[in-house]
Amino acid sequence: MPLTQQKHYTVGYHDTQKHHYEIGVYAVDAYEAIKQSKEDVPELKEHPHSIDYCCTEEVNNISRFMSSGIPMGH
Repeated sequence: MPLTQQKHYTVGYHDTQKHHYEIGVYAVDAYEAIKQSKEDVPELKEHPHSIDYCCTEEVNNISRFMSSGIPMGH
């Protein structure tokens, strides 16, 4: 798949000690991003329920902006 048709996704997950990790992958959709992250991180293949989220950089940036306390729409 050409890179131009793919987006950058961030997959967040935790280990058994509840430590938070993220991995960045390029994929066509979230399903493929999660599938790719399972191939790259062996623990995710063994424990897929430890995946907390999968989002594009655009969604991730909006979330960070909104949590910064800057009022929107003004």
